[in-house]
Amino acid sequence: MYCTEAIYPSDKIASFDMDDTLIKTKSGRTFATGRADWQFLFPNIPEKLKELHDKGFKIVIFTNQAGVGKGKVRVQDVKGKIDDIRAALGLPVTALMATDEDEWRKPQPTMWEFFAAEVNGGIDIDFRESFYCGDAAGRAAAWDGNKKTKKDFSCSDRKFAANVGVPFKTPEALFLGREEPPFTWYGINPAMVPKDVPLCDKLDTLVSEKQEMIIMVGCAASGKSTFTKTHLEPKGYVRVNMDTLKTKANCLKAAEAAIKQGKSVVIDNTNPSASARGEYIARAGGIPIRCFKFTTPLDLAQHLNMYREKHSGVKHVPAVGYNMFKKHFQEPSLDEGFVEIRTINFKPHFTSPADEKLFLQFT
Repeated sequence: MYCTEAIYPSDKIASFDMDDTLIKTKSGRTFATGRADWQFLFPNIPEKLKELHDKGFKIVIFTNQAGVGKGKVRVQDVKGKIDDIRAALGLPVTALMATDEDEWRKPQPTMWEFFAAEVNGGIDIDFRESFYCGDAAGRAAAWDGNKKTKKDFSCSDRKFAANVGVPFKTPEALFLGREEPPFTWYGINPAMVPKDVPLCDKLDTLVSEKQEMIIMVGCAASGKSTFTKTHLEPKGYVRVNMDTLKTKANCLKAAEAAIKQGKSVVIDNTNPSASARGEYIARAGGIPIRCFKFTTPLDLAQHLNMYREKHSGVKHVPAVGYNMFKKHFQEPSLDEGFVEIRTINFKPHFTSPADEKLFLQFT
């Protein structure tokens, strides 16, 4: 993450995305060819920003620049472009950029939180007067009546404003006075996740008194480990997990060892395919085997993936992990050797109001 100098504090923050919000490329290309490849998105932007400045607003840019972290863009070029924008405006502008795909990247509110704590002179921000403006707003194709207008590539700017707690504006509404068009969140709205669903049927028969093997099936961050640690490990089940044991060979060895010791074992991995599950089934030694299939939708699991990173610092699973699970997934069948297949639903549970607030942030 990079931040320019603080310049001056204010309780009113007029904040903006940069590319395709304040500026666009001169070349017409999607991505700038260099530091000088830019022009203001609309001719009246300098006038509008001066008007906001004169009303006491602090002008702040919050921009994602993942190309820097990937080595495709030089940070000096982005910093230079910001300096050039500031010079063209003739106004003080503070800018923060997220240079990698990490916790600083929008829609995570980390850049704003850092700005509020470290870059605004300790002044309390008026969240009702402040706002954020960006082009990633979840608008459909042809939202402006022009059939050539593409849909927004994401809704990350609108989500960023929602996470921060400030009103959101699109560039066309702020600078051109157009009405805000309809939008979609492009993904899950955490506030709409059902809270009254049962965890599973017959919760009282969840744990067996006899030795057994349980094979979990579910994508990353679908709730498998939390479920295991809450309901199975306290009852003596040995948890076998790739994150801790690192290799499939170690997991198979640990499962065999636990079974030989007369212990029940739970295979807490994604186990998407029959072949992946079959390697454990072959080592069960004749004890009963049950399958617990987690019904958490992929978009909710991806949200939980980012929530887990923010909550506990566990590095998030990249999108390719979800694509691979989806590609290899095979519906569990009793024919594989299971005596029972149980479905497990995601049921939100929070240990504190702070945890719930974190969960409700868009990702």
